[in-house]
Amino acid sequence: MALMSVGAAQRVLSKIVAGKNRVFRRQLIDAHNALRGYHGSPKLAEVDDLTRDAQMWADIIAEKGFTQYSELPGRGESIALLDTNGLELDGGDVSKLWYNERDQFEFNDPKWRKATMNFTQMIWKSSTDVGVGVAKVKDKDKCVVVAQYRPVGNGNRPGEFRKNVPASK
Repeated sequence: MALMSVGAAQRVLSKIVAGKNRVFRRQLIDAHNALRGYHGSPKLAEVDDLTRDAQMWADIIAEKGFTQYSELPGRGESIALLDTNGLELDGGDVSKLWYNERDQFEFNDPKWRKATMNFTQMIWKSSTDVGVGVAKVKDKDKCVVVAQYRPVGNGNRPGEFRKNVPASK
């Protein structure tokens, strides 16, 4: 039996991880779009530059071990740092985690609130593009998920929240 070189083994492992990340991204985006549909928001399209940047930022956070927003201009961002408890992460569950913030959102007095910022960005009607990154935190049983959106949501101009975060139908 021939042994695989370390470089070849790393390439195989990279392909497995990339495949799992693709599945995770698809799960998250499909769940986002289903939940956005309840609010009359159009579907998000995955775009390469946002996906690349979200993955890069997830990798940086995973290396640091704590969350920090990238603050890239013109982009909205949601970040989750999650205990995996040895389980495989499901993109739909992460979408639901952010969506559950809706319970704290006041549709009769819509405005920015820290406790609902992931929900409002996820539903933000004028956002059309998304990119998703996921990375395992070094030496811990945690993963970081980054979603970047364009155009940016959570705008504070008068009427923006009422227009972009409608109640579910």
